[in-house]
Amino acid sequence: MSELRFLITEIWEGRSTTRAFLNFALSREVLKGKTIDVGGGKDVDYLSFMKKDETFLLRNFDMKTGDVVDFEKDRLPVADGEYDTVLFLNVMEHIFNHQHIAHEVVRIVKSGGQLIGFVPFLMWYHPDHSDFFRYTDEALLKIFESAGADQITVVPVHRGPFIAGCQMVLAWFPRLVRVPIFLVCYGLDTFFVKKRPAFACRYALGYLFFVRK
Repeated sequence: MSELRFLITEIWEGRSTTRAFLNFALSREVLKGKTIDVGGGKDVDYLSFMKKDETFLLRNFDMKTGDVVDFEKDRLPVADGEYDTVLFLNVMEHIFNHQHIAHEVVRIVKSGGQLIGFVPFLMWYHPDHSDFFRYTDEALLKIFESAGADQITVVPVHRGPFIAGCQMVLAWFPRLVRVPIFLVCYGLDTFFVKKRPAFACRYALGYLFFVRK
């Protein structure tokens, strides 16, 4: 499915602009082996878009699934290098002691494994139970370097300023007009990116980050 068709479907189904772009980006990733989703809760939609190989086996780990662990200070009850894949999506902005949890999710990745994470950037305040930070790509690199990672890739999820503005206001419009508004913003950013390609990343909806071991 093309990017635009995928995004239109997501917007029509009621997802935010950021979530639509994130789900499209994640649809290109493959989940391998023993996998843990840290902080995602139950029935998260992104898992349905991600490819899985034949070795995929999932564990959800979150207070919402009955796990009593304080992400601010507790050690995750997981052995070092236990998981082939660690998912850490839309969680870190809600943790004040982000360096601690960054260290923990890196610690539990197996040698040869991967950590896949995401943080929003141009996003409204969304407490769950709190909402503390917005991270740049530079900040994420430093945080995960300090957590002991040495193979880190940070990818901005973006299109341009009009889609960034669309993210902030689209949810307030009736469903029937969301797709037309989105298409106008998408088209304007197509023109913007052609004229000012180096500036597009300044309007990141968020950042995907990957740690490989």
